[in-house]
Amino acid sequence: MSNVGSILLEKDILLESGTNEVEVLVFHVGQYRLGINVAKVREVLSAQPITHLPHAHDSVLGCFRLRDVVVPCVSLHKHLGQEAPESSESNVILTEFNQTQTAFMVDDVERIHRISWQQILPAPEVVTNVKSPVTAVTDIEGSLVTMLDFETIAADISQEDYDVNRVENPNNVPRKEMRVLCADDSATVRKAVQTTLNNSGYTNVTSFENGLLVWNWLEARLAEGKDLGQIADLVISDVEMPAMDGLHLTQKIKTHSVLKELPVLLLSSILTPDNQKKGKAVGADALITKPDLKKVVGLADDLVSGRRNNTTPTSDQPEDRETVAV
Repeated sequence: MSNVGSILLEKDILLESGTNEVEVLVFHVGQYRLGINVAKVREVLSAQPITHLPHAHDSVLGCFRLRDVVVPCVSLHKHLGQEAPESSESNVILTEFNQTQTAFMVDDVERIHRISWQQILPAPEVVTNVKSPVTAVTDIEGSLVTMLDFETIAADISQEDYDVNRVENPNNVPRKEMRVLCADDSATVRKAVQTTLNNSGYTNVTSFENGLLVWNWLEARLAEGKDLGQIADLVISDVEMPAMDGLHLTQKIKTHSVLKELPVLLLSSILTPDNQKKGKAVGADALITKPDLKKVVGLADDLVSGRRNNTTPTSDQPEDRETVAV
């Protein structure tokens, strides 16, 4: 475990842009063998002394202090209905996504595996339809690893919903005329993005569970003989997805002779300088963190208007860490 922790602390794992690869940290909780994208992990710790909190969610053990930061600690055992071990035998995975640090108590950490997103398959509908925190499964070294949707777990515990209210249209962008393709493996995020777009006037939105489904859809429209204007006006894509991630999808779009002018807006719960660099390398038009759906609509306006006017769209706040024009 200490070796894994030191690797994560040093952030020594870097992937090339658009290779459709991911680093997965495999760990165990009760009977489950689980995985998390290393990009969402800050470090792995031994069990920490926990301060209990009044009226906390049942899955929240409490909090602990780490380098002058107070971090909430969630028991994945409780959240997944597994028997919790003695705290001295547990490990803690410290995560950071959506600009928030959260620790998750687990049994033990196995190791880091580098695999292709093609090896990660979306969870079956019988699982996703019941709002399970499972987002995908993959085979690693001969046995299945279940990939958890940590954003959904965090949202369930905090009991916070995405703001899906209408976003005004001061520039009178013809939103109803625009066809938007939206890809995200999290059913919660996918529904929130589409609902916000629909409420704001983007009524022609087609949603997909991963980048491969988007690419197959685009190829099918091209095979029908349609030109870009008949296919789509904007792609909004998550970065981390099974089968084909958002970076690889963007690269395929931007290197295609017909599709290369199609604007791509990437959403990520991990907007780090490395992710920004990767987004720029594959030709993405903008990156934004997931929670701020108002900015998603604003950037969608900029991107579709920029394409129609044949200009390069830019963010209203290009230096904002949460919204980066790339």
